[in-house]
Amino acid sequence: MPTPIHSKIINKIARGFFKEYGIVRKGQSRIWLDDHYWFTTIIEFQPFSNRQGTCLNVAVNFHWYEKDYLSFDIGDRESEFIDFETEEQFEIKMNSLVELALKRTLGFREKLANLETGTNTILNHKFASDSLWGNYHRAIICGLKNDQKNAEQYFDLILKTDHDVAWANKLKDRVSNLKTELNNITDFQKRVDLIIEKTRNEKKLKAIEIKNVW
Repeated sequence: MPTPIHSKIINKIARGFFKEYGIVRKGQSRIWLDDHYWFTTIIEFQPFSNRQGTCLNVAVNFHWYEKDYLSFDIGDRESEFIDFETEEQFEIKMNSLVELALKRTLGFREKLANLETGTNTILNHKFASDSLWGNYHRAIICGLKNDQKNAEQYFDLILKTDHDVAWANKLKDRVSNLKTELNNITDFQKRVDLIIEKTRNEKKLKAIEIKNVW
């Protein structure tokens, strides 16, 4: 099936904006990835059934919990749906939309540039399922920063929740194991690196050499 003209326009304009920043397209999809080892920013030009056009989603996905799919951990919808009417109209709209996507993505790069900025961003963000996933992300970043006291407190908040479902119990099992390594920053960092490596492989992300990330 030929690629629809509106999809060609999206891909052309996205490529033009993103190439110099190392933001790459995920296969033949309308998703682009800004990959930084422990997190990846997802830029999605989301299609809708029976409509020609797109809306924009931009979000960060952390890789320090084992799973085989990308998720929106920080970020969400950035625009209303833009309908394709004419090539000229849609190109104008897409230039603005891709420019917004790049702005949001570079903003995430800055907010997560290192442990200091990353800690500030994560500790002050209100997550979906904040009592579980939010506290997990906070505990991990505190542990990596060698803030054992706060890491333990966030892990304990997870263990005290009464969510008795399979995914929550699996998360609690992981938390119990990670807590035992908080007293040695080197062991904890290595453990998180192993989780990230395995998760990136499961998500089929390109291998990245680890160079003094923490």
